[in-house]
Amino acid sequence: MNRLTRLLLRRAMREGWKRGVAGGSSLWAVIGGLGLIGWLATRALHREPEVVFSEKLGPGESIRIRHEARA
Repeated sequence: MNRLTRLLLRRAMREGWKRGVAGGSSLWAVIGGLGLIGWLATRALHREPEVVFSEKLGPGESIRIRHEARA
């Protein structure tokens, strides 16, 4: 997610809370809700994969990856 998108979603959530929930404007409450949904969706869709193993190999070294079915 780029910086501008994060900024816009954060601003929508902040203004939606301030003007919508606290201020009583239903339009701003909807805008804030859409900002929250967008923020949650980008977090869920752009999740980095978990690193399980990491090691540097020297010259001439190799690594073999095998997958065996669980018994």
